[in-house]
Amino acid sequence: MKFRTVLIAVLALCLAIVAMPAVAGAATSYVSVYSGWISDYGTTPQNSLGVYVSPTFPNNSVAFNVTHLHIKSSYYNGINAILSEGDSYDYYDAARITVLNTRVYDGTPQAYIDISAITNTSKTGDTEITCDTPGQIAKAGDTVTFPIVIQNDDSVDHTYSLAASGNTGWTTDFQYQGRSIYQIYVPHSQSKTVNLLIDTPYTADLGEKTFTVYADSYRMNLRVDVTSVNQTLDVSTPSGSSVIASLGDKAYYDISLDNIQDQQNSYLLSVTGLPENWYYMYVSSKTSSEEMAETIVPASASKNLVLVIVPAASATVGEYNFTAVIQTSDGLTVTKPLVLKLKGGATMSTSYDKLQYSSTAGEAFNIKTYVTNSGKGAALTNVYPSVEAPSGWTVSTSPETVSTVKAGESQVFTVNVQPPANIVASDYDVKVTMKSDQATADTLSYRITITTNSYIPYIAGAIILIVLVGIVVVFRKFGRR
Repeated sequence: MKFRTVLIAVLALCLAIVAMPAVAGAATSYVSVYSGWISDYGTTPQNSLGVYVSPTFPNNSVAFNVTHLHIKSSYYNGINAILSEGDSYDYYDAARITVLNTRVYDGTPQAYIDISAITNTSKTGDTEITCDTPGQIAKAGDTVTFPIVIQNDDSVDHTYSLAASGNTGWTTDFQYQGRSIYQIYVPHSQSKTVNLLIDTPYTADLGEKTFTVYADSYRMNLRVDVTSVNQTLDVSTPSGSSVIASLGDKAYYDISLDNIQDQQNSYLLSVTGLPENWYYMYVSSKTSSEEMAETIVPASASKNLVLVIVPAASATVGEYNFTAVIQTSDGLTVTKPLVLKLKGGATMSTSYDKLQYSSTAGEAFNIKTYVTNSGKGAALTNVYPSVEAPSGWTVSTSPETVSTVKAGESQVFTVNVQPPANIVASDYDVKVTMKSDQATADTLSYRITITTNSYIPYIAGAIILIVLVGIVVVFRKFGRR
């Protein structure tokens, strides 16, 4: 009996030894099933694995207590797992809860959490996040970029939720291929690089700041060491840095100077990169003509200026780039790139031979009107005369319309006018207005004087001639006696 007992113990030990590799090879696998914001007594949406939680926020704090967790048909009740930002907790070996970020929204504490459920699928690998430059030096006001590589060595594809926390109040933004994102899909056994952009404010304290980056529950630390202030002035263009103007016109840019320092500062104003023979001036407003070479901005205050750009008369249609330059009293130069897009302008002007004509009833006559495109670059299109004449008059134009009048060119239009045959002799007006797709010229008013045909002068002349002839005959006949 004793031998049998020893034999059973030895066999059990052997079986345990044989079973050990199998047990060691079975790894716990977590699959992210939810990432998002949750509020006090809220419940996360149920997912395909049936995992959802209902946390509470004790004492209205941003740390929360997991009170309920459901997974498949199982139900787990409250536990004092107080999780703050950056904490993870393996809940009853059923799920892993990670707090990626916290905030107070409309007076209500919230947490951005990731829930990863345990699955029966064994993992062949893991997830790794790395950065070649985890510590960078910057000046206050700089934007620091961290290239983060997410390596998915798992046997399944993953969509990772991204978050960053640093308790600094600085702005962070994850970007992939130039777009802002908050999740990234990485196929199994592949990697993708995401850029984390951290904007340091001009008012940032000097020293090192630490940020924790999360891809689901995976994390890494990044550091920014602020060594000096980048600048003491913020220059902005409230109405935009790109302006469109017509050839021959001025361009106006609204410039705002924000003095960040707690002392009054003087700033020199200039522009670089303008084409030859172009002119610029800084003024206090668009209606002001007093140029400014420098300006003073009180401590922690802003001042609005207007930059006026005057293109040369020889400027052509196109896009021009130049830079507004603001120099501080301590020699720091702050620049603002600006763009001016010049477009062609078409201006219509008219002229005439004369404004007064004479005619008789029923007699046609011609009025000539000249159109000139006095603009630059652009052509006048669909140019035609619009004629107003008294009722019963016949009017026609030659040509009726012209498709194009180029800049600097002129076109003559002949207006043929015929008054009625029974018209009363008097003065009449004929109005001609030149029109086009781009402009309408001032109306020209022509004064027309109409006279009627009369034979009385001819009859009177004949009578006088007959009388004179008769006098001569009588004089010759009776004068000799």
